[in-house]
Amino acid sequence: LGALGTGHAGASEQMSDILAQVATNTEGNRNSGNSILYECVRTIFSIECEDGLRVLAINILGRFLQNRDNNIRYVALTMLGKVVAVDKAAVQRHRDTIVD
Repeated sequence: LGALGTGHAGASEQMSDILAQVATNTEGNRNSGNSILYECVRTIFSIECEDGLRVLAINILGRFLQNRDNNIRYVALTMLGKVVAVDKAAVQRHRDTIVD
């Protein structure tokens, strides 16, 4: 989906509702749920979307940071490193968690 929405406002707009539903209704209790959430976050930051959807993606990364699994935390840190260029203030909200 990210490849289809990159640089295409119409496709990005159509995807936004679907991404919001998937990101909201997917539980991150297992690896499969976490991988779906990660792909949602990746897609959200690769398309042209509303700020609310970006906030949802940042919140998902915040939950990843609080996970006990180091691999999931690493994925969150890597993605937040990419997000800093787009939305520095959103990453600042999770600064305390990152530093700990």
